[in-house]
Amino acid sequence: MTSRLSPFTFHFSLFLVACSSPRAKATPPNWSQVPVSIEVRLAQGAPGSGLEPATVFGQGKTVYLQPKAELSNSDITRVEAVKTRIGEGLILQVWHTKAGARRMAELTAQHIGDSLAILINSIVVAVPMIKETINPGTQAPSDIGVPLQPKEASQLAQAVSRTWPARDRK
Repeated sequence: MTSRLSPFTFHFSLFLVACSSPRAKATPPNWSQVPVSIEVRLAQGAPGSGLEPATVFGQGKTVYLQPKAELSNSDITRVEAVKTRIGEGLILQVWHTKAGARRMAELTAQHIGDSLAILINSIVVAVPMIKETINPGTQAPSDIGVPLQPKEASQLAQAVSRTWPARDRK
């Protein structure tokens, strides 16, 4: 049985709610790392066979991750960083490949009530609970809220723009 980790709700256009949390007392990660890596993994709140412990950035709580990423950079065509309207941090708008969108829909349909860990550069930034099937397709982005201080948010936004250069929109 999978334990529930977070009251976050997924929505079609809002992949994850951005939030601001108290900072854990650890060495901050290098948010300017290029290329930026994004992973989505199934997560649980308790240890289990084959699960890897990981600390959620800024929260200090431990979650237990499946070793295999369900979605990663190969499932992404474009990412843009935008400022949040509430709290600190930024929103990463993620457009999926056709295969990535299909995998997201299948994964979330099969795991309603379970939790996903969102990893940026191998750091768990959020662990929302799956409330419904997410089927963003390839035309609409999924949003990932990343709770960072202004300087860190700026560094990550610059790294994202170097990893996925802006394209002309017609």
